Amino acid sequence: MRNYHKDVGCPKLALQVDLMKAFDMMDWGFLLENLATFHFPPRVIIWIKDCLLQGDPMSLYLFVIATEVLSKILAKRIENSLSFKFHWKCDKIKLSHFFFTDDLIMLCHGSLSSALVLKAALDEFYLLSGLHANHAKSNIFTSSLSSTITYQLINLFGYTVGSLPIHYLGIHIISTRLCVRDCSPLVDKVSGRLTSC
Repeated sequence: MRNYHKDVGCPKLALQVDLMKAFDMMDWGFLLENLATFHFPPRVIIWIKDCLLQGDPMSLYLFVIATEVLSKILAKRIENSLSFKFHWKCDKIKLSHFFFTDDLIMLCHGSLSSALVLKAALDEFYLLSGLHANHAKSNIFTSSLSSTITYQLINLFGYTVGSLPIHYLGIHIISTRLCVRDCSPLVDKVSGRLTSC
């Protein structure tokens, strides 16, 4: 998210997507089909179907399998698109998204054509999996975009405009260089856990 506070340079778009009630909302047919696709033994699939309850520790692992499907959908749509451009500094490694549990960060060039590819992939995933974004907790971040394009992107996704820093995975994501005060809450938390051991 470097330099998102500046309106200079290459147009950039980042989406922080919160998947609503992640595992509990997932379509079971979708999940079971993907377990077979990932070559889970039939007996294990039957156990999961018959025995898994809400809140089971295994739910997170099954959710990871579902997110792998979104990764494949995104890769296919990006590959087939003539208009998609990767986010600044992400084209060499072809980084378009990353996950942690039910939080998804999506990145692309700050253009409507690139955003439409991400939106189409999300819509396809929502249709297949039964999962949906929690619009109240999802945010859009832009840099070096006109207010017209930013407004179009807000309407396209239905997310609110976020502001930095955001709290993600226990640390603050900021648009400038990290300094000691930015990291001190994390250092304090780790120190507290180490001293309690």
